Amino acid sequence: MASTLPNVAFAGLGAMGYGMASHLVKSGYHVTAFDIYQPTLDRFTNENKLASAAETPREAVQDAEFLIVMVATSVQATPLFFDSDTGAVQAMKRDATIIMCSTVAPAYITELQTLLAENGREDIHLIDCPVSGGSSRAADGTLSIFASASSAIDPRTRDILQTMSAPRKLYELGELGNGSKAKLVHQVFA
Repeated sequence: MASTLPNVAFAGLGAMGYGMASHLVKSGYHVTAFDIYQPTLDRFTNENKLASAAETPREAVQDAEFLIVMVATSVQATPLFFDSDTGAVQAMKRDATIIMCSTVAPAYITELQTLLAENGREDIHLIDCPVSGGSSRAADGTLSIFASASSAIDPRTRDILQTMSAPRKLYELGELGNGSKAKLVHQVFA
């Protein structure tokens, strides 16, 4: 029987991203991964036989309904999305969803929404959802996730977020940018 779970592209296989992407594969999602470090991609596909690797972000999103981003900074994220040769945004399916798990400034989330519109991709749903919990909780699917969006989070997106989060640790926080704001407060007190 074919999987009814959506295809997921995953960019950023660092300490947290590697565990998150691996957990999604173990949970039945087909994940196409992208990372700038080829040995990490090779290890990921060797350890996760149902996953595949892409040479560019654009290639990663070809068959995906979702793009999960877990890169270190917004400086890394912007070309991942918008590079004229390799960026993901222009190749994403209509009405696809970006799940931005990287910890970035709330202002960057607003800028990202604006850049999507300026690039003619108002159809792309942007979910601001930084995560907390460390690499072991990422691999176990027990992260705390601070999610926000410009409209209600749809059930298929919520399913992905719940797969990566601990029970009762998926916090839906309303308007876009609130996830990043909550993560900043969380970091002050953690």
